[in-house]
Amino acid sequence: MWSHFKNPGQCATAFNLGRDIFEAIKDSGETPKPYDLKFFKKGLKDYCHEGFHCSQQKVEKIYNNIQSVCKRELSVKFNWSNNPKDFEDKTAYAAYGTLLTYYTGIPARKALCKKNNDGDFCSIKIVEKLTKWVKEKTNADPKAIVTHDLKFVIKGNGKKIRIPRSFFCDPCFRKMAHIYVDYVKDHRLKKSVEKNIWGSYHHLEELYLPHCTYHRRGLGEILKERSVSQLTERSAIPALGILSHHMNKLHSLAI
Repeated sequence: MWSHFKNPGQCATAFNLGRDIFEAIKDSGETPKPYDLKFFKKGLKDYCHEGFHCSQQKVEKIYNNIQSVCKRELSVKFNWSNNPKDFEDKTAYAAYGTLLTYYTGIPARKALCKKNNDGDFCSIKIVEKLTKWVKEKTNADPKAIVTHDLKFVIKGNGKKIRIPRSFFCDPCFRKMAHIYVDYVKDHRLKKSVEKNIWGSYHHLEELYLPHCTYHRRGLGEILKERSVSQLTERSAIPALGILSHHMNKLHSLAI
């Protein structure tokens, strides 16, 4: 597993996006500030303009090998709604991170570089919207983080604030979510691993593609909430958590 950190390859979308973000920071000579997204935007644009060569056959070989080699680590259960700093088994946490980096490499590339009808990157629009909300709700707490499952923002004092599920009704978010959910449906992990990550394909779909009704301005509101209480009890760490991961990384550099 550790060899992938040294030579991630093009299938490792999260690693490569992170590299471009940090290159943008390094080249600027500036110190990132909390809630300033300019380095994320620059890194994402650079990444999406680069070539991408990753076949399904190649990436399947990588993530299936990780599932085999890291069988013990991938049996560890985490509550993905908690602060990752509180996870005791760091090796197991790294195993999940490496597995998902490769497993979601192809859909993450498509989703992160997806554009809306105006030609803007959907990922930037979503991160801008979420960052603005987090800043308002936490009074610009520089230590606030977004959980991997995108369910909560956790303030520096440990207080959790639930992220409104109406975010998942945003047209751009749904475009991205469909890419991930469709990929998961077509390319399954081992059942035991899936259960520890998002429960099942159906749980993933219900949580991140809720039934929504849209208003004229394109802003969605959740139409059906019957399964929310059940879904909050299930674990989920979708590839969409890549957005929260990089937001949190930028915050950690800025404080």
